[in-house]
Amino acid sequence: MGVFDESKCDCCVCPMQCVMEQLVGEEIGLDTSSGSNISVFLNEVKNFIAFTDQGNFPICNITFVLPSETFSLDLKPIKKNKGECACCEDPITNLAESMIGEIVIIELIGFGQSEVVRIVDVGEGIIILGNPVGAETVAVSSCFTTRIIPAASSVSLSERTNSSFWNRELKK
Repeated sequence: MGVFDESKCDCCVCPMQCVMEQLVGEEIGLDTSSGSNISVFLNEVKNFIAFTDQGNFPICNITFVLPSETFSLDLKPIKKNKGECACCEDPITNLAESMIGEIVIIELIGFGQSEVVRIVDVGEGIIILGNPVGAETVAVSSCFTTRIIPAASSVSLSERTNSSFWNRELKK
């Protein structure tokens, strides 16, 4: 995991690049801020670009990545930021960190729907979400997280397991 100069890229783009570097050579699901939700083979990650078999993506527009299998990802430690990161990324990252282990409903820019998930881990700019009843995990950019709602006890188990993160067809 690299060290980056103090910049706007520190809080979301650099941490997502660090996550994606760990997934090079793997088939992953990838979602962008424009709503592209596709399955890709990740060839390389360099200079804030993800090079895939389906085209090249600027990491600043990647909302989340869904590994094809469960990975233990190394996350950058949470730090206190300045500027845009301090008012956007820090608060939602800190909130997510305080909710590790909880089942929540989460909304993301570009995804278009709420998801029932478990918060598994949190690092600088990244929230690792898990299927509440399975082993699948997804790495979400904190900067694309628009809302986290504690899941009420009235959310049924079937609603939790029918979350579209885990039950969707990825475009190829």
